[in-house]
Amino acid sequence: MRIWLPALIGLFLLAWASPAQDIFTVTGTPIPASLIRQNYGKMPKGITAYDLSICNSTEIKHSIVSSEIFQALSKSNTGLQPIGRQIMLTAILRNQSWTLTNILSVTTSVSAGILSVLNTSKVGLPSGVATGATLASLSLQQVLSNLKPVSSADQLEKFESQVLEPALVLDGGSCVERTVFTVVDQPAAKVARLSFHVR
Repeated sequence: MRIWLPALIGLFLLAWASPAQDIFTVTGTPIPASLIRQNYGKMPKGITAYDLSICNSTEIKHSIVSSEIFQALSKSNTGLQPIGRQIMLTAILRNQSWTLTNILSVTTSVSAGILSVLNTSKVGLPSGVATGATLASLSLQQVLSNLKPVSSADQLEKFESQVLEPALVLDGGSCVERTVFTVVDQPAAKVARLSFHVR
């Protein structure tokens, strides 16, 4: 019994003193602003994105949640603040809703409605002016609807398939690539590559 107790204490101290094995290795490459705009639309100022390669360094299946990756990223580069998936999706959708074509489309819809009401009311608009303005408004609506990019659905599909999910499960030795958005403390600073470990 006397031999087992020191051996057990020694084994415990050895396990406590040895560092924990990193399960995931993560490397990141900055995504150019033009590619971000092409894939996801106009971004708010100060937002950058990284293409992360997340690899399971062990031989068995492990899971990881996005908050662990965000914490490790923040520790590895204190100038970056990761942005969650839902927050970024909201920002992208909000930016898409106020494009110039959308604003013009709403304006022409409203003006067509006002002109049609004025045309039927007792206000004395000349019939040629009201008819011409209504036709111009309706034709402008048609032109604007044809100019609207069809890419918003494509952008949402890319977002769903490429941006880091709340949780990942990776087989041993496997890797996945996911996009992570960040806020940069100093927007003028050069965006660097990332490399860090999780757990």
